[in-house]
Amino acid sequence: MPLTLVTGPANAAKAGEVLGGLRGRLDDEPILVVPAFQDVEHAQRELADRGAVFGVSVLRFDRLFREIGRRSGHTEWVASEVQRELIVEGAVRRAQLELLAASAGHRGFVRAAARFVAEVGRSGRDALQPGRFTRALRDWADDGPRRRYAEEVAAVYRGYRDGLEAAGLADAESFAWHADDALRREPSSWGQTPLFVYGFDDFNPLQLDALETIANHCGADVCVSLPYERGRAAFKTVANVHQNLLGLGAREQVLPPLDDHYAPESRAALHHVERSLFEDDATAVEAGGAIAFHSAAGQRAEIELAGARVLDLLRGGVEAGDIAVVLRRPGDYASLLEQVFGAYDIPFSIDRSLGLEHSGLGRGLIALVRCAAAADATAGDLLAWLRTPGLLKKPVLADRLEASVRREGAHSAAEARALWEREHWKLDDLDRLRQARAGVDFLTELERQLGRLFAGPYRRQAAILRGPELDDPRVYAAAREALAELRAVLEADPRTRLGPERVLALLHELRVHLGEPPQPDRVQVAEPEAIRARRFEAVFVCGLQEGEFPKGTLPEPFLPDEDRRAIARASGLRLPIREDRLDRERYLLYVCCSRAERLLVLSSRSSDEEGNPQPESFFVEDVRDLLAPGAAESTRSLSDVTWRAEDAPTAGELERALAAAGPRRVELPPSRLTAEPLLKRLATRDAVSAGALENFADCPVKWLVKNILRPNELVPDPEQMVRGRYAHSVLQRTFERLRGESGSRRVTQANLAQAERLLAEELRSQRSDFQLSPKQTRVKAAARRLEFDLLRFLRREAERDGSFEPAYLELPFGDGDTSPPVEIEPGLKVRGRIDRVDTSDGMALVIDYKSGKRVDSYKVGSWEAENRFQAALYMLVVERLLELRAAGGVYVPLGSTDSPRGMVAQGVEELGAGYKRTDVLPPDEFRAKLDWALGQVRRTDARMRGGELGCDPDQCAWNGGCSYPSICRCEA
Repeated sequence: MPLTLVTGPANAAKAGEVLGGLRGRLDDEPILVVPAFQDVEHAQRELADRGAVFGVSVLRFDRLFREIGRRSGHTEWVASEVQRELIVEGAVRRAQLELLAASAGHRGFVRAAARFVAEVGRSGRDALQPGRFTRALRDWADDGPRRRYAEEVAAVYRGYRDGLEAAGLADAESFAWHADDALRREPSSWGQTPLFVYGFDDFNPLQLDALETIANHCGADVCVSLPYERGRAAFKTVANVHQNLLGLGAREQVLPPLDDHYAPESRAALHHVERSLFEDDATAVEAGGAIAFHSAAGQRAEIELAGARVLDLLRGGVEAGDIAVVLRRPGDYASLLEQVFGAYDIPFSIDRSLGLEHSGLGRGLIALVRCAAAADATAGDLLAWLRTPGLLKKPVLADRLEASVRREGAHSAAEARALWEREHWKLDDLDRLRQARAGVDFLTELERQLGRLFAGPYRRQAAILRGPELDDPRVYAAAREALAELRAVLEADPRTRLGPERVLALLHELRVHLGEPPQPDRVQVAEPEAIRARRFEAVFVCGLQEGEFPKGTLPEPFLPDEDRRAIARASGLRLPIREDRLDRERYLLYVCCSRAERLLVLSSRSSDEEGNPQPESFFVEDVRDLLAPGAAESTRSLSDVTWRAEDAPTAGELERALAAAGPRRVELPPSRLTAEPLLKRLATRDAVSAGALENFADCPVKWLVKNILRPNELVPDPEQMVRGRYAHSVLQRTFERLRGESGSRRVTQANLAQAERLLAEELRSQRSDFQLSPKQTRVKAAARRLEFDLLRFLRREAERDGSFEPAYLELPFGDGDTSPPVEIEPGLKVRGRIDRVDTSDGMALVIDYKSGKRVDSYKVGSWEAENRFQAALYMLVVERLLELRAAGGVYVPLGSTDSPRGMVAQGVEELGAGYKRTDVLPPDEFRAKLDWALGQVRRTDARMRGGELGCDPDQCAWNGGCSYPSICRCEA
C-alpha cells in the first residue's frame, strides 16, 4: 500500500524506520519532509553521517507544495505575508464595516484578519470560493442577531480574495490547493518519487491532501511517522490526526517502546518518566543523576542556574549541540540569555524575531520616513536617522546636534534640521524622499536610501560579516523584500492606496528573524515544537510557570470554536476547531521529557525579581509524582546576589563571590586633586573669579565641575537662570536709556511711567535672545510673569528714599585688558561682575539681583554660618576699584516685594529706610565683617590653589543635597 503510517511512543525507533527506508530508496531520489528549518539542517547532517549525501531532498511542507507545482506545471505568484496584510487592509477598508468598525481601527485588527483568512484557506477547497464562505455564514446566522456580523466577516474575506485576484497573486493556501489539484489531474507528473515525512505530530487539511494526492492518486510510496500510542493521556491531542491518516487508507506499523538509546546510568528514571507521564497509578523510581529540579527567584536567577549547569556539562565533555534549553516563548528570554550565556561564554542558537524599529538599521529607516513624511516628526526622529551606523563619518556630530536640540528646546524634526543645516550640510535625502510623495516612486526612493543606510558602515571595506554582524544584513534583506513586495502590489492593483503613513505603519509591524541557526557547536534554545524531531544528551525545560507552560488559551477574535461547530452543522463548511489547549500542552511536556538521553532538568520560579510570588506549573508536580523523594534540586533566592565561591561557574563570578564574602572596605573620596598640570595651572593663575570662590565655598566638588571640568550641558539652561540673565539685561538697558532720556538713572515717581515704557520696550526687543522655557506653551506665561515682576521692582525703586543713584550697571572687573583683575590684598586678585553699584557722596551700595522671591537666607546674620561672602567681596572690590567707601551690600528679590537683605552701615542717612534692623551694623562691626570676608577669600583661594577637594552635599545644591551625584564620590 503506498501510504504507510509508522506510530509508536517517543524513542520507539520511528526515525530509524523512516530514515532507514529513505536510505534504501536513494536511487529514486526520495524527498524527506520535516517540520522546521532547523530540522532540515539537522536531517541533512544526520543523513550525510550515514552516507546519504546525494540523491535526497530535505524540505518543509511549503517547499513541498512548490515542488508539486513545479512537477505538475502549476505556476502562480504567491503573496508574501506583507502583501497579504496589505491586501487584507484594502479589503477591510472597502468592506464598509459597522459592527467591526471600532475593532478595525486598532493596529492589530489587520494582522488578526490576515491570520483568519489564512486559516479559512487551509480548511478546504470549498473555502477558497468567497461565495461558498458567504453562504455558509448566512446559513449559520440566518436572519438572527448575528446576520450583520456574518455579512461583515464575509465581506472582508470576499474583499481579500478579490484583492488577490486584482493583484495577480495567490496566497500560500490557494497555491497549495491549486498545485494539489493540478497534480491530481496529471498524477504521472510526480513519477515514483517516494515521500518520507518525519517529526510531525499534527497535519492541517492542506498537508493531509498533499499526502493523499501523492499516495493515492500518484501511486508513489509515502511513509509518515507519528508519535502516538493508543490509550495514552499524553497522546490525546494526536488522536484525531491518527484517525485522519488512517482515513486516507494508511497501513499502520506500530512500533514498541524502547529504552536502548538512554545513557545506562539514566535509563531507569528517564524511561520511567516517558512511559508513565500523565498515567494513573504510576509507581515512583529514584531520580538518580538523571532528573533534577531548579527553583529560582526571578528570570535572571533561573537562567543563571541553567547556565551554570550547562557550563558544567560542557566542561565535562558534552558537545554544545547535544544540549537543549527549552522555553515556551524563547523570544521573551532572548535578551536575558544573551546577557547570561554571553557572560558565561556559552555558545547558543536561538530563533528570535525582533521588530524592525529595534535594530539600528531599522530604527534609522523608520526615522527617515517619519522625518520626510510625518507631520508630527520629532527632533528625536532626526537624531535617530543621523545616528544610523555609517551615515555620519563623525557620529559625534549627532551628539553635538542633540546637545543643541536640548539646550535650545527644539522639539520638531524641522527645528532640529534647521539647527543641523545652520552648522553643516543640507539634508537633501529628506527632500528627495518627500518629493517622491507616495506610491511606487516613494517606495523606489525609500529602497534606494535603505541600500545607502545599510552600506554605510561597510563602504570601501569588502567586509566579511560573521556572528552578530549578520543581523544588519538580515534586517536589510527583510526591509528590502517588504518594500519590493509593496511595490509589486501597487503596480498590479491601482486600487491599492499606500501613502507614507501606511508604509510607516507596515515598517513598524515588520518582524525580522535574527539569531544564530542551530549548529553542532551551539546549545539550542528553542520552543518545544522545535525539538520534537531529535534527541539531546541534556534537556533543560525552563519557565515552568502557570500561564507560561502550560500556556493559556488565546480567544479566536472572529469565529470561536462554538460558532465554527454551528457553521459546520448549518452549512457543511468545516473550519478548523482548536484542540483542547491543555491536552496540547501536556503533549509538549511529554516531548520535552522524552528528548533527553542523559539529563532532564525541570526549572521553575518561586517569585519574580521584586519578590512577588509566582505559582509553579502543575507540570512540575506531575513529574515529581513519578520520582521517589530526594531528587536533586538547586535553588537560587533573591538574597543570593552572588554564587557561593565553591559553586561559582566562571572566574568573574568567583571574584564577585570572594569580594562579597571578604571584609568590607569603604573607599574614601579623594581629598585633593593630584594631576600635576592642573595643580600647576591653579597655583600660577593670575586671578580667581568671584563665582569660583562662591562655588568652592559651597562645595569643592561643585567648583571642580562648574569651574574646572565645565561639561557641556545636554539640557536647556534652567528657566530661573535664563530668567535672571534676561532680567539683568533688560534692567541694564532700561536704566541706561532712562539716564539718556531724563538725565538720571534713578527711578522716581516723576519718571516711573517713562521707566515702565522703556522696560516694556526692552522686554519685547530682547525676548528672542532669551529662551525662557523649552516648552513653547510656557514661554508666553513666563515672559508675562517676568514683566509683572520687573514692573513691580521699578515701582519699589520709585518708592525708595535716600540719595543713592545707580552709577554702574553690570560692572566687570578682570574680563580683559580694559578691565583688569582687582587686587584686594597683595598677591590676591579677583575677577567677576557686579550687578549694580549705587553711589552717593563718595559712598557705594552694592546690589545683587536675585530672580526668586525670597532672600532671607542672605541676611548678614547667616553669612558666617553659611560661609557667604560674595556681597562682602564685591564691597572690597568697589573700594579698591572705584575708590569709594562701601556703605553696604544687599540682595534684592525681583520676584517679590520683600525687603533687601544683606549688610548696610549704620549712620549713613543717604541710604534711606527700607532695610531690616538686623542687617544694619555699627561701623566697627561692619568693617569687621569685611575683614572676615577677606580672610575667607584668602583661605578659600589657598585651598583652591592647593587642589583641596572635599564635598559638602548640604550646601552643594540651592535647595540642599548634591548637585552632581554621578560625579561626586561622597556618600554622606
